Amino acid sequence: MTGGTGTLGKKIQELISCYAPAREELDITDIKSCENFFKKNKPDVIIHAAAYTDVSGAESNKKACWEVNVTGTENIIRAADGKRFFFISTDYVFDGEKGNYAEDDIPNPTHFYALTKLAGELIIRQYPRTLIIRTAFKPDGPWRYPTAFTDQFTSHEFVSIIAPDIISAVLMEDLEGVVHIAGERKSIYELAKRVSPEVGAMSLGDVKTKLPRDTSLNCSKWKTILSQSSPAKK
Repeated sequence: MTGGTGTLGKKIQELISCYAPAREELDITDIKSCENFFKKNKPDVIIHAAAYTDVSGAESNKKACWEVNVTGTENIIRAADGKRFFFISTDYVFDGEKGNYAEDDIPNPTHFYALTKLAGELIIRQYPRTLIIRTAFKPDGPWRYPTAFTDQFTSHEFVSIIAPDIISAVLMEDLEGVVHIAGERKSIYELAKRVSPEVGAMSLGDVKTKLPRDTSLNCSKWKTILSQSSPAKK
């Protein structure tokens, strides 16, 4: 698994046994590093969770964001050479104009981070035995900011809720294409209040970066898959 030091990567490692190499061993921005790692270790399944996720930072550091999210994704899928591959994507590939987005809705990213994640998706779609998982999660624990958006709607859940479902998807051998794994629609403020009742309110108009208004995901496909899977896979 790439991205082992990230929020999702750490949680997955708490729940299942998997190998998450440090950058010194696997630098996804370097194709030779990827090829050497796969030649030496020969993994059967790859969860690609590594990403440049600083939305505001991406606007001022586009090169670094592109190198990780696009070049890095292309390098690792090429080096994987047909192995089972899971790509962690984001609800932000949608413009947020309508919400309740299904897997076959047309993406329309509104900022550079989202654009790079969509570019990663397009790369992954060219390869067999791949699954793109669009998701939305926050770290467990108290809300990390003094305020939260009352007018931004999402399917974000805390990572301890999302990670087990992602693991379930990884264990399904025949699942390919795109699937949405997230929570129910809510405002970011409502989510924050669950863990930090004292959190303050703010509006999307209070920040310079243009953020989508409603990127809530329709997860009915995933719910159906879960309901039809065997007990061992739930």
